[in-house]
Amino acid sequence: MFKILHLDECPASPMEPGRGEQIKLINSRLGTEKVDVHLNRLVAGGPRGKRHHHTTTDNVYIVKRGEGTLTVEGETHVIRENDVVYIPAGMTHSLANLSGSVFEIFEIYAPAGRQFDFVVDE
Repeated sequence: MFKILHLDECPASPMEPGRGEQIKLINSRLGTEKVDVHLNRLVAGGPRGKRHHHTTTDNVYIVKRGEGTLTVEGETHVIRENDVVYIPAGMTHSLANLSGSVFEIFEIYAPAGRQFDFVVDE
């Protein structure tokens, strides 16, 4: 199903307490099982996300604004505006906004839908 969405009109939902909000863009709500796209807005200095992995789903981050701290397989990286990050299925990772301003990141999962899982590694 073809769609054109306007970012400011897409539904937002709160993330874990104190982390920020997630704006859902492309997902199973539109009938797709192949890809999931959303925008995460992480508040300044908010808590780190849980260390986790996805069994069969690859993950892509595109940093829209700000700076975050990404830990992949125990190695920490600072990611900034215009960085594009690819995390293959199975790799343990977590993300935090330790900066003093909002951190916005587009997140893409493929495949998504019924094949998507979130396995906590903590």
